[in-house]
Amino acid sequence: MIVESVVLPVKPGFEAGFERAFRAAEPLLARQRGYVSSALRRGVEEESTYLLTVEWETVDNHEVGFRESQDYQEWKALLHPFYVTLPEVLHYGEDLSGDAESWEEEPAESEDDALASFWERCRKNVPSLPEEAPAAWAFGGTRAHAAGLLELVLAGVKTGTASSLWDFEAEGDPLPEVGEVNIIVDGDGVPRALIQTTDVRTVKFDEVDEEHAASEGEGDRSLHHWRVVHARFWDEFSETGFSRDMPVVCERFALVYSEADPRP
Repeated sequence: MIVESVVLPVKPGFEAGFERAFRAAEPLLARQRGYVSSALRRGVEEESTYLLTVEWETVDNHEVGFRESQDYQEWKALLHPFYVTLPEVLHYGEDLSGDAESWEEEPAESEDDALASFWERCRKNVPSLPEEAPAAWAFGGTRAHAAGLLELVLAGVKTGTASSLWDFEAEGDPLPEVGEVNIIVDGDGVPRALIQTTDVRTVKFDEVDEEHAASEGEGDRSLHHWRVVHARFWDEFSETGFSRDMPVVCERFALVYSEADPRP
């Protein structure tokens, strides 16, 4: 499916007439082969401007089927007299956004083959890396978290993270150590980056300082924002819960290798 998108510049003062004409013309559109749906929206800042979007099965359904039909001649006769200038028509492909519910799911599991291939590429670019691949994980508790936080890492904004010491103890996991490396995956479980721990310290939640909060790169990078976000995160996603006197493992890291698209 494709989407036709066109901004319609209507002559000021003729908006009501245009809207009536569009309602009369819409059935001409709706009966075309390959038509799926359409929507007309009036501008907020510029009230004489309208946005028309039409979903078609293919571009040819619009460019050939509709535009070469007699219905299109009637469409033009009804609507074109209202335009200041003839609008530019553009077509767009599939929707690249994920549905809201899917982004609330946990990050996807990584495939062993993908991790092995990524580690091979890491070692080619950083020959000093060991043969055995390190642990792979995603930042955050949902696919949305994982995607957003990874982008901050790739942009060089996020150089720190914080974990609950209680969670490490409950799960029997070792604490991070200076010098160790980890593979970071995105929300789909695709390995995208390799980071190396540069500093680790454990303090109470209320003792986390502004410098560390800024290193995590989220929101306005303030300590207030860090406290609000992390209290909510541990309350929602941590099995051991949240407390203001909980011990927090504050980790700093450096980006060693990444496979990211070019950035502006």
